[in-house]
Amino acid sequence: MDQDHEGGHCSAFDFDIIREAFRKSVRELDLAEELWAAHAKSLFQDFTGREPDETMINHIIRR
Repeated sequence: MDQDHEGGHCSAFDFDIIREAFRKSVRELDLAEELWAAHAKSLFQDFTGREPDETMINHIIRR
């Protein structure tokens, strides 16, 4: 993935892929809302190999 070397940033295209993967997996796993942040963090790390900041997590899980 195209990444910024500062923090956990990624391209808008890659971010959309991560967010859609998050939404789909939450539905498929019937994941409780209190687990969403940890799940989003894990997906971001899996896709990018980087640690996301709290802002990225909040953007992934927003409805």
